[in-house]
Amino acid sequence: MGKMEGLTDDQKPIIYFKDSAYRALERGDPRARMTGAHEFGHLLLHCGAPTYRAFSTGYDPLFDPERQANVFAAAFLMPEGAFRKCRTVTEAMTKFGVSRDAALCRARNLRHKFDVVRPLLTLRKKRGTSNRRFP
Repeated sequence: MGKMEGLTDDQKPIIYFKDSAYRALERGDPRARMTGAHEFGHLLLHCGAPTYRAFSTGYDPLFDPERQANVFAAAFLMPEGAFRKCRTVTEAMTKFGVSRDAALCRARNLRHKFDVVRPLLTLRKKRGTSNRRFP
C-alpha cells in the first residue's frame, strides 16, 4: 500500500487498511478514525460508480472523489448540529474523537466560530513585596 493508510476498491465493497492504520483505528486514534470514515465515504459514494475524473480533462473540486470522501468523513464523525454546540476546539476534539486539524477544518467549512480561550495571565508581584523573610 506504500504510504496509503487505507484504500477502497471501487469495483467491490472492500476497504483495505495498512496494518498500522488498522491497529490505530482499533485504539480509537483520531487520525485513524478520520481515515476509516474517509474510506467508508468512498465505499458508500463511489463503489461501483464511475468517477467524474475518469471522464474529464478538467478539474472540478466538487466532483473530486477525494474531496467528497473528506466532506463525508467530517460530516459523519462531526454532525453539524452537535458540532455547532461545541464552544472550543478541545471540546470538539474530545466529543467527536477527532484531531485538532479535523475539528478546525470542519469549523472552517461550517463557518463556525469557537470561543476564544485566553490563557490566564501570570500575576506578577509588585517589586519589593517578596514573601521571603530575613532574620
